[in-house]
Amino acid sequence: MSETTHAAIRAPEDPIPSKFAEAYAELQAIAERLKPNTTKVPDVDEIEPLVARAQALASHCEERIAAVKRMLDQQDKGTNV
Repeated sequence: MSETTHAAIRAPEDPIPSKFAEAYAELQAIAERLKPNTTKVPDVDEIEPLVARAQALASHCEERIAAVKRMLDQQDKGTNV
């Protein structure tokens, strides 16, 4: 089984995991849960908190990636002087 099937989906107000891998795994678990299901009518009350949590996780992951890119850019500038 993949790591995403074991990731716990937390409430939107819960703290974001500090480790990128944990936040990303939770984000993937939410994406899997939000996949369309033709046999079931979507429950907006269930979807809304999942989307809110996914937005917070995605922002966190994007910020972490941007921080690494900035570090690499600074390192490149330091070696190209």
